[in-house]
Amino acid sequence: MVWNGITKVETNVCKGLGILMIVIHNFMHRFPTPSENEMEFTAGKVYSLFDILFTDPAGIIRALFSYFGHFGVQIFIFLSAYGLMKKYAKDENKLLYFKFIVDRVVKIYPMFLLAIVSYFVFMFIFNVIYNGMGFSEWFIPLSKPLIFKLSLLYNFYPYQGLSIVGPWWFLSFIFQFYLVFPFILMMFKRFGNTSLIVLSLLCITISMLTSGYLYSNVSVFITVIGHMPVLCLGIYLAQDKPVNLSNWLLAVAILVFTLGNFNEYAFLVSHFFFCIMLLFAFSYILKNINQDGFGFKVSMLFGTISMPLFLVNGFLRTPWESISHDINNEFVTILLCLLFLTISSLYSMFLLQVNNKVTGLLKR
Repeated sequence: MVWNGITKVETNVCKGLGILMIVIHNFMHRFPTPSENEMEFTAGKVYSLFDILFTDPAGIIRALFSYFGHFGVQIFIFLSAYGLMKKYAKDENKLLYFKFIVDRVVKIYPMFLLAIVSYFVFMFIFNVIYNGMGFSEWFIPLSKPLIFKLSLLYNFYPYQGLSIVGPWWFLSFIFQFYLVFPFILMMFKRFGNTSLIVLSLLCITISMLTSGYLYSNVSVFITVIGHMPVLCLGIYLAQDKPVNLSNWLLAVAILVFTLGNFNEYAFLVSHFFFCIMLLFAFSYILKNINQDGFGFKVSMLFGTISMPLFLVNGFLRTPWESISHDINNEFVTILLCLLFLTISSLYSMFLLQVNNKVTGLLKR
C-alpha cells in the first residue's frame, strides 16, 4: 500500500468508522465476557473470545465489538497527530505555544462542558427521579471526580481516569498531547524522522520498565506515553510525500498484535500495530467505497458528529445497557444497541448545533 495522504472527506469517513467501532464497543463490552485488553493486560481474556466464537455463533457480533471495538480510538489518535502536523509543519513560526494551547482548549472545552451538563441532567433524571436515589447520595460522590475532570489532567490522578464517564479519559490524553506537540514538532524540524523513532522507543521502554503502569492505577495507555508510537506515526505520514507501507508490515502487525493477546510485553505495543492494521483496512475501504452509497453517507454523518457522540455515548447507554444485560439475548442486545445509537446520534446533532453557536460567540 502506498500512503499518499488523506483528504478532509476521507478523514471524516475514517472518523465515522472509528466512532462506530467505539460506540458499539462501549455498549457491548460490559457483559461478563469477553472483556478486552485495553488499559491493562490479562492473558486469559482472549480465551473467552475464542469460547464465544467457537461455541456461541449468536454472540459473535457482540464479542467482536466488545474485544476489538475500542481500537477505533487509535484512528482518532493517529488523525489528531496527522492533522496538527499538516497544519503546522510548513509554518512552525505560527505555532506560538500559549496561543496554541488556548486555541486547543477553546476547541474542546465548550463541547466538554455541554457533555458534563448533559450528563448531570440525564443521570439526575435516571438516578434521582426514576430510581429514587437521594440527591446528596448521588451528587456528593461525583463532586471530587468532577473537579478533576475540569482540570483536563485527570488521567494522572489515581483512580480518576475512568471515573464518572469512562470514555472521557480521551480528553485528558489529547490535552496531554497538545501540551507536548510543539516540542515534538521542534525536535522533528531539527532531527527529522530519527526524533520520532527515538521518542517512540523511549516511551515503549518506559511502558515496559513500568509494566504498563506509571504509578498507582495509572496505566500508560491512559497517558500520552502509551500512545506515543501512534502519534509519531501520524506525524510521519503527514509529510508531503508518498510512503510505501509494504504488505510485510501488515503481516508483522498482525503477528505482533496476535502475540499481544498472550504476552504482556507484546501487548504494550499491540495498540500501535492494530493502528497499522486499521490504516490498511481503512485505506482499502476508502478506495472502494461508493460515494453515492449508503455506507459513505452514514460514515460521513457519524464523522461529523464524532466528537459529541464520543462524549455522550458513555452515559446515554445506561438504561438500554441495563435492559440488555437483564434480558441477556443477543438479538435483543443488537436491537437495543441500534436504538441507543440512534438516540445518541440525534442528541449529538443537537449538541453540535449548540456548540457551534457557543464557539461562534466566543470568537467574536
